[in-house]
Amino acid sequence: MSIQQVAQQAGVSVATVSRAFNSPGQVAPATRALIERTAQRLGYVPNASARTLRSQRSRVIGVVLPTLINPVFAECLEGIAQAAAAKGYAILPMTTEYSLQREEHAVQQLQASNVDGMVLVVSSPGASQALQQLASRGVPYALIYNRHPDHPCVSVDSEQAVADLVTHLHTLGHQRIAMVCGHRAASDRAQQRSKGFLQGMAQAGLATPLVLEVPFIHAAAQQIQALLQGSHRPTALVCSNDLLAIRSIRAAVQMGLRVPHDLSVVGFDGIALGLELTPMLSTIAQPNADMGARSVSLLLEALARGEPLQAHQSITLAHQWRTGESCAPAP
Repeated sequence: MSIQQVAQQAGVSVATVSRAFNSPGQVAPATRALIERTAQRLGYVPNASARTLRSQRSRVIGVVLPTLINPVFAECLEGIAQAAAAKGYAILPMTTEYSLQREEHAVQQLQASNVDGMVLVVSSPGASQALQQLASRGVPYALIYNRHPDHPCVSVDSEQAVADLVTHLHTLGHQRIAMVCGHRAASDRAQQRSKGFLQGMAQAGLATPLVLEVPFIHAAAQQIQALLQGSHRPTALVCSNDLLAIRSIRAAVQMGLRVPHDLSVVGFDGIALGLELTPMLSTIAQPNADMGARSVSLLLEALARGEPLQAHQSITLAHQWRTGESCAPAP
């Protein structure tokens, strides 16, 4: 099956079929849809290797994420995949398990695969060897969830969001508030959210803020339960992501505590799974799929201009407070 046959069957020129696959933004949506339907019916598949040789573009975007175990990154990847496909790009995702070594290796492998650019979540943008490699070679990239003044980022203001959350909990009568977060050395998001927690506690005039660091991926029920023992246990837990909040609720229930009657638990991310829990998770929701899609848009705009993204092109999206059932006034 040839491109000429697709053009004949669709009633368009060979050049229009070529543009539909190589530069879909230059073809009217209705015409592009007709060509795609015709190609699918005829079993025509564009020759990606030949297209790469002609354009010096692979039309593939590399994606580096910490993990897909946490649904927040799966939701983000869905946004990336849909936005890339809409512009005729494929994606090549890799995960790092929060390891700096694996982060650098993933970036090296993606460069070797000749991706046109990358969207990434890194542990620490300011010290990332992987980002230094990309910058030195002029490879366009956009960060997601990370927030740093020297890099192009798509994020929310995590620090302010958590500070506002602590204020909200204080207005509900909570005096003993603790935080459960992932290892701060492995994540600038955990650093920013814990900083917002300390800021909110100071603004509320609450003394001796307690921050418990636990693994991101593996369960930490015993550590969380140890935090919840004793007569002066916290009445509210602020968790740096929804997955940790879910684990905290389970740890509390295993101890015989009722959520939210004995303990309020609040997350951060707004994953869809939180809506299905009992109690439904109260959380700071960020637009995960939209963040992924916006990062792709930024990257493709940079590729069209033939230049890397700059830090001043960063985008801060709005977060929302999702009222669930896991947060209530202090007992």
